[in-house]
Amino acid sequence: MPNNLFGTDGVRGVAGEYPLDQAGTEQIGKAVGVHFASLGLQIVIGCDTRESSADIVAWVSAGLNRAGVSTVFAGVLPTPGLAYLTREHDEFVAGVMITASHNPYKYNGIKVFDSLGNKLTDEIEATLNTLIDGEIPDKQTGSTRADNNLLQQYEEFLVSSAPGLQLSGLKIAVDSANGAASGVAAQVFSRLGAAVTPLFDSPDGRNINANCGATDTKALSGKVLSDKLDLGIALDGDADRLIMIDNQGREVKGDHLMYILAVCGKQPGVVATVMSNLGFEQALKSQGIDLVRTDVGDRYVLEGLHKTGYKLGGEQSGHIILPELLATGDGLLAAVQILQAIKGSDKDLAAWCEEFSLLPQALVNIPLSDKSQLENAEVRTFIDGQINELAGKGRVLIRPSGTEPLARVMVEADNAEAIAETIAEQLKKLLPAGDRQ
Repeated sequence: MPNNLFGTDGVRGVAGEYPLDQAGTEQIGKAVGVHFASLGLQIVIGCDTRESSADIVAWVSAGLNRAGVSTVFAGVLPTPGLAYLTREHDEFVAGVMITASHNPYKYNGIKVFDSLGNKLTDEIEATLNTLIDGEIPDKQTGSTRADNNLLQQYEEFLVSSAPGLQLSGLKIAVDSANGAASGVAAQVFSRLGAAVTPLFDSPDGRNINANCGATDTKALSGKVLSDKLDLGIALDGDADRLIMIDNQGREVKGDHLMYILAVCGKQPGVVATVMSNLGFEQALKSQGIDLVRTDVGDRYVLEGLHKTGYKLGGEQSGHIILPELLATGDGLLAAVQILQAIKGSDKDLAAWCEEFSLLPQALVNIPLSDKSQLENAEVRTFIDGQINELAGKGRVLIRPSGTEPLARVMVEADNAEAIAETIAEQLKKLLPAGDRQ
């Protein structure tokens, strides 16, 4: 097996194909088992609703068992729910989640959490990659059992995370993306007193994220408008991402959601990525709230939270981390906390949405085989010049993609698309032709 299967968010690929075939996933399971086996005890496993998840659960469990580790299967549940259970149960030395998050059903993946419910460090992932790439001898076989009560524990955590919250009179629609939050999402808000209209919570193994959820809110927006609901809640396939819909049918994304939490919670600062909008940064500044930016990825947001000591972070895409409650993005937890914040204010979601405007944003991709060319002195001078030219009235971000051979040109300004296209064309002329194949 080649090295570096574990990337910035676990292993991901097409289900049934390497590395997510039987041999590959068993080897991954054995590697995780060997690393955590010295800690003893058990590893808990959960999954989303993809038709491939059951097989991958069985294969990973077999690998863990062959490494001498016993496993507990928690069933279908959100990724942050698996992180929560791993943290809360002393007997669980790690958690393994089978999911491909917001991707279509044919994909799947493996995410691993440590005993504190944290995603793995770069060092641990490097260790796992080395183990996967070598021979792992079988040990005495561990056992496997299911525990159908674990999901209920996560539900209780969500409901109790906002003491005293009562949503009676609130009419909401909840889109579970036919994914891991199907059933439990509607149950949480019903228990808090809301009148809930469930959407896309009938998974069939293939309809996860299909024209629904946080990546496609058109149907949810239409339902909020047609039924005159107060708001909508959209999750992605593994429920670690949240997008909301206000009573006018407008999307409310991560920047606005973090603003609500920051202002209502009187936070001194927020950690967000370089992709968060300049309008968000300016709105926070007007409230006396600091913004610290990190690289793209919720793991880097969490690192920023650790460094700053701030209690709120997230991404524009809807990953929101509340580290005092849970050390990973949780769409359901964020939604509960946002509803608590709104309930305690004198404004509804639509009014909060109008507190500030996002600058128009445009993104242009440039094929780039050698990403180091972006650090060429002439290219760097050009990029710095573009940044300075828009300073105070907009923002330019030019960075290599973390997953594809591309340079991404992002512009925020009143005429963002035209500026982004112009910068991209100029940048192409500066880059050697061989690096744009």
